Amino acid sequence: MRTLQLKLFLLFRSVPNDDMTLRQLLDKFGLIERFTPYVAGGRGALRNGEAREWLEKRRNEAIAEVTLAVATIAMLAAIVAAMRSYSGR
Repeated sequence: MRTLQLKLFLLFRSVPNDDMTLRQLLDKFGLIERFTPYVAGGRGALRNGEAREWLEKRRNEAIAEVTLAVATIAMLAAIVAAMRSYSGR
């Protein structure tokens, strides 16, 4: 569910360039642990490049999924329209 929410978020907003905003985004979606290594007693520095690359991939996936959904709906609408025009004869 979190991944879906993240993808919806990334559809409308780009991956942040600012380190603080990136950290807040990762924290909001519970992904901060994935990109901050454990060091003595706490968390180390955020691996910014890796996090941005991962988020960019999720954003591209979301765009591809929406494109596929729109194409599928358009195809179904065309089939329904063809069936209506055929049955109206």
